[in-house]
Amino acid sequence: MQKTVWAALLALSMGFGWAAGDTLTIAQGVDATTLDPVNHQETPTGNVTANIFDNFYRRLPDGSYQPWLGTAKAIDNLTWELTVKPGIRFHNGEELTAEVIKFNFDRLLNPKKPLKYSTYFKPIDRVEVTGKYTLRVHTKKPFPLFLTRLTYFWVVPKKYIEEKGADYFANHPVGTGPYKFVKWIKDQEIDLVANENYWAGKPKVKRVVFRPIPEASSRVAELLTGGVDIITNLAPEAVPTVNGSGVAEARSVPSIRNIFIVLDVKGKGPLHDPRVRLALNYAVDKEAIVKHVLGGFGVPVGCPLNPYIFGYDKALCQPFPYDPERAKKLLAEAGYPNGFTFTMSAPSGRYLNDRQVAEAIVGQLRKIGVKVDLRIKEWSTYVKQILNRKLDTDAWLIGWGNAQFDADNTLFTLLYGGTVEGGPPQSKFSYWRDPAFDRYVLQAQQIVDQKKRKELYRKALERVRQGAPWIFLHQQKDIYGVAKRVKWQPRPDELLWAFDMAIAK
Repeated sequence: MQKTVWAALLALSMGFGWAAGDTLTIAQGVDATTLDPVNHQETPTGNVTANIFDNFYRRLPDGSYQPWLGTAKAIDNLTWELTVKPGIRFHNGEELTAEVIKFNFDRLLNPKKPLKYSTYFKPIDRVEVTGKYTLRVHTKKPFPLFLTRLTYFWVVPKKYIEEKGADYFANHPVGTGPYKFVKWIKDQEIDLVANENYWAGKPKVKRVVFRPIPEASSRVAELLTGGVDIITNLAPEAVPTVNGSGVAEARSVPSIRNIFIVLDVKGKGPLHDPRVRLALNYAVDKEAIVKHVLGGFGVPVGCPLNPYIFGYDKALCQPFPYDPERAKKLLAEAGYPNGFTFTMSAPSGRYLNDRQVAEAIVGQLRKIGVKVDLRIKEWSTYVKQILNRKLDTDAWLIGWGNAQFDADNTLFTLLYGGTVEGGPPQSKFSYWRDPAFDRYVLQAQQIVDQKKRKELYRKALERVRQGAPWIFLHQQKDIYGVAKRVKWQPRPDELLWAFDMAIAK
């Protein structure tokens, strides 16, 4: 059936030619959830806002970073000096100054109105303006991650937000970036136009349109008939069709994203027992999923990190081997010789063949007597339920792209349990509580010596491996369908930055 579908799409593409023009259309599996660049936790949203806003430091494709809107240097262990690049203006004409940067820090640090990115800047104590383009950031403790966190410091306009309000801004954004916002028709399209006065140079593409298209076959059809120029999560089985179309091709890159299943371990049921969680890891055949469901576009993993991320330890991240007999033995030891039943949710269209991966896992767990009630969720609802800790299932398939390239952004953000006295509260993503793990990740946040930090992350990974709070699946290989007229190569961090793109004439 799948071969018939892709053959039909290939035949259809032969009758269409590419329309000339300066518009580049990008199809993602889901729509943005907001256009406030620091109040979301999803890559599809970030891909849109990254074209409207600039961050203080810019992340490069190889994972390194460079000064962008300004520079930062350490004065001492608790003080950073920032210098803003002069002459930069927002799309509405507002000038970028040190006062604006301070407003951005204060907005993130406001305890009464926390934003999704606020957690990344909690070590900051206060910010003072020392000149029109200079300011100092004072921290409560050493903050070795400050520079990498500046790649998440997307700068928004002070006067515009004060006049219009945060809600209006989130739907009508104004930034300093290469593209200006035009309109957002929810669940249909987001239109952007080139900022011809962009401080870093004039964009090569005049107009960029983001379209949410959840169905993989629909994205391919739009690509092959000229409706879109780039599609995300190209299905592996569609790669030959796209490559044979003559108008588009598949382009792939190993991703920073790991795919896994979070287990709700806070209750008293089977998932509360680490032996059960280990059994589930042994019962899932990651190699088979990568080969047959992902078409080889993935790498099995056995920890929350992958080789791109500082703190990754190859020995502690080996995939759990597929061993259903060992899984059954562990279940029996835990008091579930006949298995048990739990509920699991998954999105459809957000990650590479995500629904099919979830369905394959359901079938594999059935072989050890574990029955799974699978519920497929619409993405925007799904992510809101996860962020608000209101998901109505015992487990959920999700992915995490660590765009900071540092273990802290995964281990602390997703797994910190809040067990350290005087430390921060439990992460909104975490359902696991391990005091030793929590101590290690908190200590790593305050140590400048990278060797010592890496050793702490090694110890933290040992605790994760033993506790198995997730079913570890795979590092995703991102596949894009790209029109041949588009000059662009995919990045490991999944960023779709149109400023790096061009359309062949």
